[in-house]
Amino acid sequence: MNTKTLKTLTVAVSLGIGMGASSTAQSAVPQVEAVGRGAITTCPAIANTAQVYHSDKIVFMIGNGNLQPLVAADFAALNAMPRLTELDIKIRDNPKAVANLKAKLLFFLGAANTAENRSLIKIVNVLYATAVCPKAP
Repeated sequence: MNTKTLKTLTVAVSLGIGMGASSTAQSAVPQVEAVGRGAITTCPAIANTAQVYHSDKIVFMIGNGNLQPLVAADFAALNAMPRLTELDIKIRDNPKAVANLKAKLLFFLGAANTAENRSLIKIVNVLYATAVCPKAP
């Protein structure tokens, strides 16, 4: 994959708050994350409070067919990835949001988030991890 190419993805998410006419209860719809970022955790040298980082390990398979890349120059590298073989990625996770796993996975790989690409991805398993960085002394 061409790592020198800047890849961006804008995700528009509508948030809704519903409230009944005779009720004071409110519920907020969580945001949906579709941008997969590597789960590399580095604790800050100075932190006023302990920090917790969340990540997902997504085990997946790519079916037969061509994935369409975000950047055309990445087509060959993207489609050289093994097919019908279990692969995994580790990505950061926001525990306060709903994760669109296929969208995050495709973004991480450099593939476009299209119906055709999503149909080629089979998620086999998702494992969760946390890393705790203590408060600086």
